[in-house]
Amino acid sequence: MRTLPFILAFLVLLAQESMAMECFKEHLDAAISSNRNRREIYSDHTNTKSKKISNSLIFAEKISLIYAKLLNPSLEKYRRAGIPILCLDFIEMSKAPNIPSEFSIPNYKYQDIDSVDIKGLRSEISKRLKTEDYLGIVEFIEEEVSNKKKYSQYNCMVRHVLESLGRSAFLTPYYIEHASNLGLKSPKKLLNKYLRRNIFALKYSHSLDKKAASLQEEGISILCGDVPHIPIRLDYEMELSKY
Repeated sequence: MRTLPFILAFLVLLAQESMAMECFKEHLDAAISSNRNRREIYSDHTNTKSKKISNSLIFAEKISLIYAKLLNPSLEKYRRAGIPILCLDFIEMSKAPNIPSEFSIPNYKYQDIDSVDIKGLRSEISKRLKTEDYLGIVEFIEEEVSNKKKYSQYNCMVRHVLESLGRSAFLTPYYIEHASNLGLKSPKKLLNKYLRRNIFALKYSHSLDKKAASLQEEGISILCGDVPHIPIRLDYEMELSKY
């Protein structure tokens, strides 16, 4: 019975591929459509071996729509006031790279790279979140994903989740301060809960990476080619002007 909340937590993260005018729920619709199209392309390239991975992503995205709908009422009062909570956190799905027509075989096997210590990552980020050290989360994640060999052609979903976590942690103090300036109730509790779900999602993202590794070794870009890069830091005021 733990599978459903596990997938929900993961997809909170996976949905972080949107930008100012494409918030959480809207992004999920775009992600489902994109991954359905990609599923067929990957399936043709892999003699259907990739379908289980694609189906896991799509199924989780559908379930996550439920979470997005439940979360929206708590976000609307902030968004109506001009605070783009869970909107600036994301990068548009359209920015995900196209599936290449030719395979590019990695220079090294999955077993040749440093392993991902998911338990350690979750522990370190959780420790910082407990003290509301949002900048500490950002700096820790930036250091972790700087290992290009570990996170370039493998472990791409973990990297994506970490980048998403970093961006949301970076934005959280801005959302809190913005709400305070407008005399609104602090969204801190809501945002901290959102970050905790993302931390929990790291374990599931790692399991998908491990399942995809054998295909990635053959040059199939599944997962790595399905999500855009997420810059962790941004100019809040400048992005706010686009909202």
